[in-house]
Amino acid sequence: MDENPYAAPRVDLVEEAGPRQMNGWMPGHLRLLAWLSLVCAVSTLILTGLAVAAGATEDPLMTNLSDWFGVALTLLGCYLLIRFKLFAEARFSAEGLAPPVWAVIIGSLVIEVLGFLMGDASTQPGWPMLFYFGLVAMLGALTAWLGVRLLKVQNAYPALRVMGWLDLVGGIMMATIVLMMLGLLPLIASNVALMLVFFRGARELEPAA
Repeated sequence: MDENPYAAPRVDLVEEAGPRQMNGWMPGHLRLLAWLSLVCAVSTLILTGLAVAAGATEDPLMTNLSDWFGVALTLLGCYLLIRFKLFAEARFSAEGLAPPVWAVIIGSLVIEVLGFLMGDASTQPGWPMLFYFGLVAMLGALTAWLGVRLLKVQNAYPALRVMGWLDLVGGIMMATIVLMMLGLLPLIASNVALMLVFFRGARELEPAA
């Protein structure tokens, strides 16, 4: 039986924002990114302990190991941040993430390069140390900026909002320099929140897979 042509049109009152907004993303890829985020969080804890041990023992081998480990971890973090930006833009139509994301990536890479070039000078009293820690403070401010932009994303997952708050708090603590080491804790937790974001996206895509 044909539908009544004189009936009022029926439409959904709320348009569902689901997997159709995530073209090009696969559940397996998102789960891989989630596990890499966890690896990044755990590795940061290991690197912190390794760096403290290297400074206490002044063992050249341990120092070189912590340096190269830090470079690999920075590159992984930059990759995850780029993928997260693309995911947030596809899933939530997030706007304004590109400037802080690229600023944090460039700042992180610059600090890693300077750490290699300056060596011990970056931790010894003098102008090089002031310059180095000035860049660290700037990176903290950029991270806080990223946190603010994340909090402005509309219809976001709860984990993404938690990630925004953690980046904001951790970035502010890093910018003070005095609380820089404590600021690592919310930033590590931010990677765990990022893991939850990717896992949530993978679950949404499962029915369409």
